[in-house]
Amino acid sequence: MPTIYCFLFITLTINFQCWSQREEVKSPYEVNKKVEIPLMLIGIGITGYGFYKIDQKSGAHASTIENLKLEEEVIKINRHFQPRYSEKANKDSDVLFYASFPIPFLVLFDDNIRRDAGRLSIMYLEALSLTGSMYSMSAAHVDKFRPLVYADNAPMSEKTRGGAKNSFYGGHPSLTATSTFFVAKVVSDYYPERTGLHVTLYSAAAISTLGNAYLRFIAGKHFLTDLMIGIPIGVLNGILVPALHKVRHVNMDRKFSWNLFSGDAHGLTLRYKF
Repeated sequence: MPTIYCFLFITLTINFQCWSQREEVKSPYEVNKKVEIPLMLIGIGITGYGFYKIDQKSGAHASTIENLKLEEEVIKINRHFQPRYSEKANKDSDVLFYASFPIPFLVLFDDNIRRDAGRLSIMYLEALSLTGSMYSMSAAHVDKFRPLVYADNAPMSEKTRGGAKNSFYGGHPSLTATSTFFVAKVVSDYYPERTGLHVTLYSAAAISTLGNAYLRFIAGKHFLTDLMIGIPIGVLNGILVPALHKVRHVNMDRKFSWNLFSGDAHGLTLRYKF
């Protein structure tokens, strides 16, 4: 699975070398630091609090685990697959998970994108904090046993840990999706004419995300429905944050437009032309 990231790294590096000979490209993004830095910090704070609450979860007693019945505790769609447990898959998923965080900084190899390092960093942290806060607060307040709890080969020490209640929802693939799809969206916005590159980057992002989801599945960390919820959330945040920051040129023929503002007051204006 680490070859997915090697592929992504090689693809980006080769294309960045080609871009370095291109003419200067104007930034497609705008960031209102007075509004967005506080929002970003709030998101980071919520994420931190959520993970703190997750760490405070108490584990289940062995007798409780032994009395659990898959047919009674798990919905039908998740019972189609035999619960599994694999420590190797768990470790491999962690490698992909942590390797995804620095991936967006590879775009700084390109001269045009590097000029926007500051605003892109804010956008990326916004995307991560949005995904992180959504996941951590969900996992902190929803106790759902992981599939490994029902697996025969999983040790009781794993089943009785507080972390065995964090099945809802798939955080690893969600955050991996946010990072990798953020890269694909940003590069596509800087170089909209390079459709072949867009396909390559979005494909690499999808493969990385699905690869991480598969590892979490066979590791016994999440049910299928947990992954079906986590992946779209991560993809949406990775794409939506850059999309919301795109420069909006004034166009009176456009029916709908929006803009963030700050000064004596902060807010969002929406305009619809009838």
